[in-house]
Amino acid sequence: MRQGTGHGRRGAPRGGRPPGVRPTERATAPPRGPRSPARGAHRFTVYAAAVHGAAVCGTALLLAAGAAPASAAPSASDERDVQLVYCLADAHRDDLVAAAVALGLLVPGSTAGQDSVQPVRPAGSVGPSGAAGSVGPSASAAAVGSGGRMTLRQWAGRRTDDFTRACAALMAAEADSGGPAAQGSGAEDGWFETFLKGLPALAAGALLTLGGQFSERVSSERRLSRQRLRTDEAAFRGAARTYLTAYESDPEADHAVVLSTREALAATLFRIPGPAARRRAAALAVERLPLAGPLPASREGVVLGSEGRAREAREAGEAVDLVLRTVSDLDRGVAHWALRTVVEWRAGRTAPGAAV
Repeated sequence: MRQGTGHGRRGAPRGGRPPGVRPTERATAPPRGPRSPARGAHRFTVYAAAVHGAAVCGTALLLAAGAAPASAAPSASDERDVQLVYCLADAHRDDLVAAAVALGLLVPGSTAGQDSVQPVRPAGSVGPSGAAGSVGPSASAAAVGSGGRMTLRQWAGRRTDDFTRACAALMAAEADSGGPAAQGSGAEDGWFETFLKGLPALAAGALLTLGGQFSERVSSERRLSRQRLRTDEAAFRGAARTYLTAYESDPEADHAVVLSTREALAATLFRIPGPAARRRAAALAVERLPLAGPLPASREGVVLGSEGRAREAREAGEAVDLVLRTVSDLDRGVAHWALRTVVEWRAGRTAPGAAV
């Protein structure tokens, strides 16, 4: 039995071609492609692409961060609210416009008035002549505004970053210089100048304090004098009535109580405060006070009987009532006695012989 050699072809494997494979399939099979690169080289290519993408993204983020102002505050934050309230106040609006013009954010000539603020052209924009617009302190007055003229509040809302930058610079400058209040108050003045400026206020306060204390003391003295006068008047009236009643029955009735109360009332009347008309009325009442001594037991050598003593007691009582009525009038207000002082003074100047 002869060993097969693959239909007489040298080098054919034993057993011939695989079953089901025609002789033409090997010739018609697609050619094998080029050999794929090594697995390590493929991984290096993927890693390099990832590093390149990360570098591009990082560069874009840095450029975006550099384009935003360093002092920009979020649109809804406490810092933003403080900037709006401070920089848009009437006292700081002119300074805000000046700071924005100095930073090149507003066109020179802008003012804080109504519709008088004009933003400059954004950085990188092309003007009518084809040249890129310049943004900075050297921007000319002829720079074309972006968005036309507007109010300062509109500029703060539309150009948030520009407003935040200008406001932050203004607040920092005023903080370094001590603020407008310190500049207007004359910070160079020493303690002596400050003391001199505050001296009028101190003097006024001291005068008011002294005036209040003086008024309170005078009012207290007047109350005490009025109370003492009423007490002494009542004591003298009571002692006089008791003595007159006892005198009608006994001409030798004790007069010592009447005399002591009369002296106390006279001393109080001498201490009556002014005006001048009041003091003169008090002195006149002292001179007219009755019962300076006991009533007589006889008149012209004739002993007074009960009827005579009753008549003497009645006349003395009427004199006491009349003088004490005058003493009660001394309790009127100061305005009444001031008017009487003026009237008496005018009457004394117009009286005959007053010049003499």
